[in-house]
Amino acid sequence: MILSMTGYGTGSAQKDGISVSAEIRTVNHRFLDLHVRVPREYLFLENEIQQLIRGTLDRGRIDVNTAIQSTAAAAFLINTNLVKGYMEAAGKLKEEFYFQDSLDLKTLLSLPGVLQNNDAVPASSEVISELTKASVQAALEGVLRMRRQEGAALRTDMLQNLSRIEESAGRIQELSLNASAEYLQKLRDRITQLLPQAGIDPQRLAQEAALIADKCDISEEVARLGSHIQQYHALMDSVEKAGKKLDFLLQELQREANTILSKSGNLDISHYAIAIKTDIEKLREQVQNVE
Repeated sequence: MILSMTGYGTGSAQKDGISVSAEIRTVNHRFLDLHVRVPREYLFLENEIQQLIRGTLDRGRIDVNTAIQSTAAAAFLINTNLVKGYMEAAGKLKEEFYFQDSLDLKTLLSLPGVLQNNDAVPASSEVISELTKASVQAALEGVLRMRRQEGAALRTDMLQNLSRIEESAGRIQELSLNASAEYLQKLRDRITQLLPQAGIDPQRLAQEAALIADKCDISEEVARLGSHIQQYHALMDSVEKAGKKLDFLLQELQREANTILSKSGNLDISHYAIAIKTDIEKLREQVQNVE
């Protein structure tokens, strides 16, 4: 199964007046690059979230954002001692410096510390941990759904490119059957033309020609090319996450295509080898987003 590294998912969970939400975004990356953000007061959740992610995703840049809040109505407490202090200080200032204005309610409520938020999350760490795991798990399921959908589209495009490579490899195999014999015959014809003038031993020239023709033989490269293509098909149908192996196979396919180009003097074979290299580059771009 081909999985894309591009995904997005959200999840939330509520219990005992507490709501935890999670958002996960993933994009392609050579390795697992995980970034988890939680409120400062809940840093103990970071390790739990990382374990969940690492147990599900193997590659990609992964950004996880969480939010924890109370679902109860907001409530405030009045710091009466602080209010008294402000009032006494205002009275002394008025008495000493003869201020006309007194400290009104609007100004008093705006002073630091007079109103205190009583909306702190009252749940235990166990409840918050439970809700966080549930919300992250729900977000992960959304990420996986998107990754599967993107992966299916990637697989379709990759099969088209791989089919063209397979077709080009087949044409190279057909052409290579007579390529060595044709090359050897051309060498013999050329040698025959040069012999009367050069006075070189015909047997020695024939041996050298045979060695050169053997060096130009691409039958092994063609066979390995076909083997790599079969392995590529098998990996795309496998249940394992194959991104790294597919990338390695592309390197091997590229190696065989380069060798065929360097060894073969047949223009038609060179044409198909170049076509293979072009399709390999297209596959390489696609594989960069495969987990």
